[in-house]
Amino acid sequence: MCAMGVLAGCESSFGAHLSGETVTENELVRDVPEEVRPLEEKDPPAPYTENGVQYYFRAKGKYLSVYNGESFEDIYIKGVNLGLGKPGYFPGETAISREEYARWFRQIAEMNANCVRVYTIQPPAFYEAFYRYNRTADKPLYLFQGTWYDETRLIESADAYDEQLQQYLYQDMQQLVDLIHGNCTIEPVPGKASGTYLYDVSPYVIGWILGIESDANFVSTTNDNHPDTTTYKGSYISTENVEAFEVFWAQTGDYVVSYETEKYGMQRPVSYSNWPTADVLEHPSETMDEEYLVDLNMQNLKATDAFPCGLFASYHIYPYYPNFMYTEKAYSDYRDESGAVNTYKAYLEDLIALHDMPVVVAEFGVPASRGVTHANPYTGFDQGNHTDEEQGRMLVSMMQDIYDTGYAGGLVFTWQDEWFKRTWNTESHTNVNRRAYWCDVMTCEQHFGILDFVPGEEREAVIVDGDAAEWTQEDILLETQEMTLSVKHDCAYLYLMVNKKDADYDTQRLLIPFDVTPKSGSRVYEGISLNRAADFVLVVDGQEDTRLLVQSYYDRYQYEYDKYDKDIQTTPEMRDPGNALFQPVFHLLERELVLQDRAEIIPLQKFESGHLIFGVSDYASPQYNSLADYYYRGDILEIRIPWLLLNFRDPSTKEIEDDFWKNKYFSGIKADGIWIGLSAAEPWEQAPAESVPVELVRYQWDNWDYYPYFERLRKSYYMLQEQFAGLDI
Repeated sequence: MCAMGVLAGCESSFGAHLSGETVTENELVRDVPEEVRPLEEKDPPAPYTENGVQYYFRAKGKYLSVYNGESFEDIYIKGVNLGLGKPGYFPGETAISREEYARWFRQIAEMNANCVRVYTIQPPAFYEAFYRYNRTADKPLYLFQGTWYDETRLIESADAYDEQLQQYLYQDMQQLVDLIHGNCTIEPVPGKASGTYLYDVSPYVIGWILGIESDANFVSTTNDNHPDTTTYKGSYISTENVEAFEVFWAQTGDYVVSYETEKYGMQRPVSYSNWPTADVLEHPSETMDEEYLVDLNMQNLKATDAFPCGLFASYHIYPYYPNFMYTEKAYSDYRDESGAVNTYKAYLEDLIALHDMPVVVAEFGVPASRGVTHANPYTGFDQGNHTDEEQGRMLVSMMQDIYDTGYAGGLVFTWQDEWFKRTWNTESHTNVNRRAYWCDVMTCEQHFGILDFVPGEEREAVIVDGDAAEWTQEDILLETQEMTLSVKHDCAYLYLMVNKKDADYDTQRLLIPFDVTPKSGSRVYEGISLNRAADFVLVVDGQEDTRLLVQSYYDRYQYEYDKYDKDIQTTPEMRDPGNALFQPVFHLLERELVLQDRAEIIPLQKFESGHLIFGVSDYASPQYNSLADYYYRGDILEIRIPWLLLNFRDPSTKEIEDDFWKNKYFSGIKADGIWIGLSAAEPWEQAPAESVPVELVRYQWDNWDYYPYFERLRKSYYMLQEQFAGLDI
């Protein structure tokens, strides 16, 4: 290998420079900046050579294996997926620095992981940091490299044989092969990584996982448009008597192997992104007909004798989706060795039985978010509303199931939180162009990470623990004879602190009204008059019954889902912008499910997102609860409220939800802050009509395009670290 492997393109076993001209190592090094010149560290072992082809990895039997210079050793895959997002940036900006990647690779390895997976071309900083880590580490990290589709063209054509889509994909595969060999320059294109790729990481790329989760429309349209495309005889991958999309799989895999073999004399194993909606199992209880229309089967693809690295299958398997993961009676009846219902393991056993090649669970996970999107009512392995420790316990459980059922390994989704992401039950409530600039704890997709991005320079603006030390006189918004209300914020929460003389928060209720929008609201709540029309009321009522209530006219759930939820019915009074009806804040999880295989109905599932959790948010405390919303001790009560619960679409520009009843859709308007009040009148129902209205005072803040944050490993990291240490073959 030339120059310790850092530069492909010089005279080496991989051939000459892209230009085709023979150039020496010294000529190339002169063009490389000093800080990226070859490092004087240990070389990887020489690759295995067979029939003139070199390779370090192969898929054979149950596992992938790695060549150590003398023989192939099976490896159990244990690692993480790694995306392109970080706070304040969208993924297409590729803003993660070399230093950040270097730190993350070290932490991932210290977690006893051995693999990282990425979905598409990463910026040069990624491959440089990856190279530098592996050249100095005692044990290398391996990389599963993915390819991407042109999503715009995919949506427009929904046909895998669309000429423009294939042109993008084949160019992407060429660039990926070249860049992992440190032999590529990609010109800037909006939304895509670019730059000069100098570092040869090919000894550490364990395999290709091509494409994305293919939805039913993409697969079925391809199959319908090309009914006669049923066979492909490639040099390295072939298939016959299949539908057109599996032929497309075979063609793309054969192309990437051909290109690398012909240009660099090297190969590596191939797989394709897949998920349970496209498995070949029968699921008689499936409720999502529109998604479960196609089958994709890796067993239909065959590696030729010229491709000894082989094929492996990969699936993204989560415990709460699709619905058959828990509606299937055989799964909900399944009990594992501990006697617990384990729908996840039941599915894993069914799927692995269909394969005679290695199978990697390329994604599995649960988010440590406050919000939740899907639920598994049998196991509680839901898509959200988990503490850090619950996330860890569930990740460990799933990884153990993956290990015990004979898979080749698993890759946790995901390494870091991704603030730019969206999910179906909150996406219409936020500004799509501003998501990366604030932390929405109600959107579960943003919080799958085992690395947490925490708002603040070095610590949170407020740690909810009943300690007033972080509050100052300047934070006081209003005060009465017996109590004060202080307010702060960051990009995730609005924080409140009540200091009440001789407080007994267990028995004495507090009322905190909020005026968010000028277009609706009530000037009265339970007999208490207000000086401004309130849209929300926070009722502090002990450790179990504290909840945020929303005026019915400003209730997004009421507007969006009353036709599905039999528990609610929109009356003419509720359509009055000034009505005095306040109700709990909900998010929908699943509409009523009618199971196809038996006379059974699973009722609509919803989550009372406005029900606050009593607990301590201090990471260092034995009482730590990452979902804690409020805590009181002595006279001090501290509260944090997620911005989305107060109908903020984007707190960074003070954008709130507009009048959706009038507009007939969700959209935003700009606010001038938020008005907040405080009352301890008891009982509210008996307050005299002539009493002085509760005063609401405006709280304001400056807009931001970037909010400072720091990194913190979630408790789940350390739980996985302990488990990974013992997972070997």
